[in-house]
Amino acid sequence: MTIRTTRPAAARRSSRQARTLLGSALASALALGIAAPYAQAATPTAPAAPAPTPAATAVPAGLGPWTAPKELPGVTAVLDLKSARNGTVAGLFTQDGKTVLSVRPAGSTTWQQTAPVPTGATLQRTDDGAVSLLSWTTAAEDGSRTLKLSRLAPDGTAFGPAEDVTTGTLAGDWAHWRTQLTTLAANAKGHQAVAWMDKDHRLTVVERSAPSGDWSAPKTLDQLPDPIVREDNVYNYVLWDLRVAVDESGTVGVLWGGNSHYTGDGVDPDPTAYKWHYKYVEKPAKPAAAGSDSSWTEPNDLPLLGERPKQVTLAAHPKGGFHLLSNGTYARKAAGAAEWGAAEQTGVGARSYAPAELLTTPNGDVTAVGMTGAGTPGIATRLAAQGSWSAPRKLASYVESDSLTATTTADDTTVVTYTQKRFELGRSVRQDFVAQTVKGGDLSKPRTLSARTKDTVSTGRVAADGKGRPVAVWTQSAPGAAPATYTATTGTRAKPKWHDYADDDRADVLGLSQSDSMKLYTGDTTNPTETFYASPWKSETRVVPFGDFDGDRCNDLIVRLPEGETRLYTPVCGGLPTPDSPHKRLARDWSGYDTLLASGDQTGDGRPDLLARDKATGDIYLYAHNGTDAFKPRVKIRSAWTTYKRVIGAGDLNADGLGDVLALDKSGNLWRYDGLPTGKLKDRVRVFKDWGGSYKDVVGAGDVDGDGKHDLVARDTGNRLWLNAGKGNGTFGNRVALGDAPYWKQWASLG
Repeated sequence: MTIRTTRPAAARRSSRQARTLLGSALASALALGIAAPYAQAATPTAPAAPAPTPAATAVPAGLGPWTAPKELPGVTAVLDLKSARNGTVAGLFTQDGKTVLSVRPAGSTTWQQTAPVPTGATLQRTDDGAVSLLSWTTAAEDGSRTLKLSRLAPDGTAFGPAEDVTTGTLAGDWAHWRTQLTTLAANAKGHQAVAWMDKDHRLTVVERSAPSGDWSAPKTLDQLPDPIVREDNVYNYVLWDLRVAVDESGTVGVLWGGNSHYTGDGVDPDPTAYKWHYKYVEKPAKPAAAGSDSSWTEPNDLPLLGERPKQVTLAAHPKGGFHLLSNGTYARKAAGAAEWGAAEQTGVGARSYAPAELLTTPNGDVTAVGMTGAGTPGIATRLAAQGSWSAPRKLASYVESDSLTATTTADDTTVVTYTQKRFELGRSVRQDFVAQTVKGGDLSKPRTLSARTKDTVSTGRVAADGKGRPVAVWTQSAPGAAPATYTATTGTRAKPKWHDYADDDRADVLGLSQSDSMKLYTGDTTNPTETFYASPWKSETRVVPFGDFDGDRCNDLIVRLPEGETRLYTPVCGGLPTPDSPHKRLARDWSGYDTLLASGDQTGDGRPDLLARDKATGDIYLYAHNGTDAFKPRVKIRSAWTTYKRVIGAGDLNADGLGDVLALDKSGNLWRYDGLPTGKLKDRVRVFKDWGGSYKDVVGAGDVDGDGKHDLVARDTGNRLWLNAGKGNGTFGNRVALGDAPYWKQWASLG
């Protein structure tokens, strides 16, 4: 059967270059007075002609929003998903009750005809960028089997013919049923090693120096201990971990182990019979001396695994040597080192029946994706330049532990998928398949990819395609209906709408909570579960929704800390930053400004600009975007706005492409100042009379009601939220209630 899908025009491949932040031009601008809110800038006697816009530095647009799902006909389960270096995606599926393999070649949107594979076959991706299909033949009368390997080359579009790797036996009942009994690793040069446990519970390894070379004879390296026998029970050892890795030099490392297991019924009569056997063995790369060879080390204990290890991650480190993760403890064994380095705590642990994932970049950055608690997946990053782990970031709650999968795209964005329980009135009503992206430590808002249909259960996996985009495939099942399987990827990214931070093409409400979080509200205000947040931000922080500063087609943020320091954050598309996310400091202390605001493009150059009001004088200053990566020196555009108790960045209210400003005076009159392409403002026009006396927050929130016109959102002193819908001509309709006070009381401020 052929699996076919259709796609929109593909987005161009994202660059691996990091997103451009403020650079040296900012330092020059700061030296010219940006950081001095008390310095007076002379008002020009005549409007100066806008300077030519410098050619903007190309900035990767990031992953676009997810496309509409397409069904994969006949597929009833997704077993695994892996992609080769060129983005050819291989999938193991269930079809007509059988395990089948299908390939979506790089550059194509069509899955090729499925082919049956042996039950128990596994897909394994190696560091050379290849994907291999491993399977054992049916056991002969003497128990012997043949291990088969079919390889999808790093730049290939189809699997090659199966080859015989070795002949041996395979463990049966004493291995944990979810443990991968046979595992393959290869370094970038194609040095391969395969490890498995045979029927006598021995660790056995074969290797070869290149994909076209000959496999070595099997080598037995270790053996699980004999069962622990008690008068009333036998405690057999169960294999939990079997990991193999090959570093860049060709050194092979193997970590394996398990524990004695109670096999009886009812209450365990002797918990003291539980024992753990975990060992590490290594074969150094072959010495350069002619005729010399390397041999395997003796099995060694790893105290850093703790007293009761289980689901340990072992991988080659991009800078050479190996690294591991066990129960939230990370350690690295540098290339050529005799011992493992000091243990580091990540706060991210294994899933129930699978280890956490360690995703790496060539510069040595490491990202751990796993669980931070029961039902709570999380992520932490160790930047090579800093040499320490970031605090773990929670992804979601009520997640099925073993549904967690992750991949890295071409621009080093991590995409995580998982199955999350949904509740109504305290009862679980469905399980959704959810995707979330992580970049630079920032999280996007979770995106539900499956249909939100009651009583459905959806689960799947994710890989990356030839255009550097994530490809998700998931199965959705419901009582009384046959399971159906769907796929989706991310599309092209359009210019973001004003105040859209959830990446869903609609305006959002942004602000700070009373509980030290930055909050993003994206849905029905009566449903607080729609809130997305990032912590820890002090509640006194002020956030300015700014627009797309760096040209990646995602809206950015200016944040002023309680102490006055002001920063620019360019978070992951669809997400929010934490205080320690990558940022650029705009000023050490801008507490001399009582208001910072943005209305979009004030100068007609297509870039957003910043406005600020001096606390002492009421003067309004324009910090115009310089067209590349900084602000121009400030220019005073209005004087002595001291009669206004609020100045509001309203966005483009009259659809002329320029940002407009609203000002509320002490008499309750709301005035509109339309923008001019010179960066200045037209004369004021009154919008409302006797308005806003009970409001403690007023926000030009963009198109909240979805009619394409910019709206006004306000919160009163009773914490009720109100919407004045924009008419597209600079005026607004009468206010209507937008949300419940108990929910909005949790917010310290709206941005």
